[in-house]
Amino acid sequence: MAVRETGENRAGPSAEASVRAAIARRLRFQSLAAVGVATLALLVSPVAAYSALFGSLAAYIPAVVFANLVVRRIGPDSTAFLRYAVIGEVVKLTLTGLLCAAVFVWVAPLAGGWFFAGMIAVIVAGFGAALAG
Repeated sequence: MAVRETGENRAGPSAEASVRAAIARRLRFQSLAAVGVATLALLVSPVAAYSALFGSLAAYIPAVVFANLVVRRIGPDSTAFLRYAVIGEVVKLTLTGLLCAAVFVWVAPLAGGWFFAGMIAVIVAGFGAALAG
């Protein structure tokens, strides 16, 4: 039995609200991970703490930008959604690279290991939130 495309949003408003809630949960997990790793790094040194925070922000800010670009396109037009998802991913990767470069150029002293620990913590927290459902 073939499914006919009607142009309506077959997922419905409840599915859209569910996706928005999942994205908000993921961003909350990521922000908590950023605060957690920066707090842990503060036990080592202030340089480690702000390095971890900058690393966290270098991963978190592009994730927020991506979410804002893509969430607005949730709806019946899957072509527009996929187009904005691809554009959003390119913007996210570019912004991540620019933020990393800016931190390494303008922030001194910088604890590189803590910078990347912050980035990794935020990225892993995002995956963990998605897996936790």
